[in-house]
Amino acid sequence: MKPISYLVILLFTLLSTGLLSACGQKEPYNLQGRPGDIGDAMEHCRAFMKHLLPDGTRVYIDSASSRETVEHFDIFLDLQDKTQDGYAQCRVNKRGLISYHAIREFRQKGRSFSNN
Repeated sequence: MKPISYLVILLFTLLSTGLLSACGQKEPYNLQGRPGDIGDAMEHCRAFMKHLLPDGTRVYIDSASSRETVEHFDIFLDLQDKTQDGYAQCRVNKRGLISYHAIREFRQKGRSFSNN
């Protein structure tokens, strides 16, 4: 084989390996949202949870439990899919940055969030 053929095979192998390893992975979520009120924090947390969890997971805001402090917003969410129910908490500082999140009693296939 000519050296160019080896180069083409090597290039094809590297490209196909890189493309396959990226399949099924989501882009990182931007934890920085826009500063605003508790409603903005709720929507930012809901979008973040929907990004983390598998498609088809329903994410509901628990507005009765969510609250505002001087430094941040504590947002609570209910999670549900076809087989399980769970809940999540998300903390957003007043500048719009998600600084903490936890998902409880809800497992994603292949990954466990029970230790967050």
